[in-house]
Parts: sequence; structure tokens; C-alpha cells
Amino acid sequence: MMHRAMLEKVQPVPRQRQSFGRFSKWFSPSWYAKRLTPSWQACIPIALTIVLGWSYAGMTQTPPTLESISQATAELKVGIDTMWVMIAAMLVFFMNAGFCKLETGMCRQKNAVNVLTKNLVVFALSTVAFWAIGFGIMFSNSNSFLGASGGFFLSGADNSPAIGDAYQGIFSALNWTGVPLGAKFFFQLVFAGTAATIVSGAVAERIKFLDFLIFSLLLVGIAYPITGHWIWGGGWLAGLGFYDFAGSTVVHAVGGWAALMGAAFLGPRIGKYNADGSANALPAHNMSIATLGALILWLGWFGFNPGSTMGVGNGSLIAHIALTTNTAGAFGALAATITAWVVLGKPDLSLTSQ
Repeated sequence: MMHRAMLEKVQPVPRQRQSFGRFSKWFSPSWYAKRLTPSWQACIPIALTIVLGWSYAGMTQTPPTLESISQATAELKVGIDTMWVMIAAMLVFFMNAGFCKLETGMCRQKNAVNVLTKNLVVFALSTVAFWAIGFGIMFSNSNSFLGASGGFFLSGADNSPAIGDAYQGIFSALNWTGVPLGAKFFFQLVFAGTAATIVSGAVAERIKFLDFLIFSLLLVGIAYPITGHWIWGGGWLAGLGFYDFAGSTVVHAVGGWAALMGAAFLGPRIGKYNADGSANALPAHNMSIATLGALILWLGWFGFNPGSTMGVGNGSLIAHIALTTNTAGAFGALAATITAWVVLGKPDLSLTSQ
């Protein structure tokens, strides 16, 4: 009886072996050959190779050090800041479309093509002039009047994105922002183009095309860089403590004064005044285009002002500046609407858009 009991205890062993035999087919190539198509069979060694390769790469990978982590973090910061500066600059560039539509819509139809052409060509001309001489005059190291250390055609010593005391180059006025030189140039370029475009609207319908090109070349290549050097290039106004965050003086005041002088030299548009001095209305020919231009300009301001941080940081400063910019635009539009309503007796979209 004891012998039978022992046999009964040993009986489950063949079952375990039989159970293991059910799973042994997974290790048999013949089973796969019968069950799987040739395409699926080819995937098996590929999958095994990938898994083994990844495992080997994971085993042989050098563990990160504090120095490598610090370097990767610094490079990531430069990349994020550069991306923000470039996106903001592209928004400012898009303002050229806003100026183009606003000015074209507000002028008479017979002059629409002339205004469109000037707005298109002026940025191309501004790019060449600022790249060739303007950027070097505005930001290269020299005296308090203008930069004269070179920098023409975007050349010269520069180790951007190094900042502060670590920076070594001829553009020390821009050593406060940790982005590459190309990003610095492109952001300043669209500002210079905006100054030229301001003039375009003031002299619309009363200046010859060639004369406007010459005026814009002198403005962007010489006049704007010199006045910009006084403030942003470390010139004599900066030495007196003058501060301009996003170009209210460097860009808009300079462009506005240039536009005023151009309008003063050219005089009023033909047909604006009668012989007795009374004025004639010269209504806009397309308010749809003009309104769309105003909205594009509103959008572009979110690159102009917040982008002047030239860095992301924790984002709070960008958000604050964007909110301030939007609030200013909103109050400006409401003030223009109310003023027209009070003076003219009804709202005037042309006044609100401008």
C-alpha cells in the first residue's frame, strides 16, 4: 500500500512534462513555418535584431555627468530663446502685410498698385541696406555717435550666444541676449524695415517710386542706424540713461519724424485742397482691405513688444507685455471710435483703423 501511495504521488510528473510540451512548440522553427506566412517569418529575426541592438546600446551607453547635463540644459535654453526670437521676428515681418493692406485700402484705387509695390520692395531694399552697412553702424563697438568697428555684411568677431563678460566680439551692445548672431540680426532687421514702412504710408499717393527707394535706402542704411546706435548701440543717449524697450523712440519716433519731413517736403495730395483753401474728402477705396490690415498690425504687435525680451525666461514677462500691448490697442480703438462718434456724429471705421 505504501508503494501505491508513492506511485500516486509521482503520477503528476508526466503531466507537468506534458504541459511543458504544449509550450515547447513556441521554440520550434517548424511550428512557425507551418503557421506563419513568409513575410511574418522574416519579421522575427528583424525584431530580435532590433531588441538585441537596443539592449546593447543601453548597456554600453555612457551615464550622464553633471557637466553634460549642464551643457545640455544651456543648449536647450539657447534653442528655446532663439526659437522665440525668430517667431517674434516673423510676426513683426508679417506687419509689412498689415501696412500694405491698410495703406492700399485707405488710398484711392488709381494709386493702389503703386502703394502695393512700394510696400513690397521697401523691405527687400531694407534687408540689403541693413545687412550691408546698417547693422554694423548701429551695433558695432566704437564711439558714442556711431559704430565703426566693422560688422558690415554681418562680418567680424563674434562668439554669440555667449553673454555678458563671456562675450567676445564687435557687437557688445547686444551681449545681453543669449541667442546666435543671426537671430539678433533678423530681429533688428524687421524693426528697421518697419521704420521704412511707416514713411510709406505718410507719403502715399504723392511720391515717385524711384525717389521713395532712394529715401528708404538712406533711412535704413544710414539715418536709422545712427540714431539707433545712440540708444541701443551704447551711444551718447544710452550714456545719459535713456532707455527704450521695444522701439517707441528708436523705431516709431524716427520713422514718424522721417515721414513728417517727407510729407512736409512733398506737400498735400493733388486735389486735397481747393483754391480757396477748403479741403476735399479723399475717401478710402476699400475699407475691407484696410480693416484686415489693421487687424494684421494688431497681431504683429505681439511679436514687436513681447519679442523684445529676446528670451523666454519663465514666460511671465512675455505674458505681461502681451497683455499690456493688447490692452493699449483695445483702448486706442475705443478712444478713436468714441472721438469720431462725438465729433462727426457717428462712428468712422477709417479713423478707428488708423
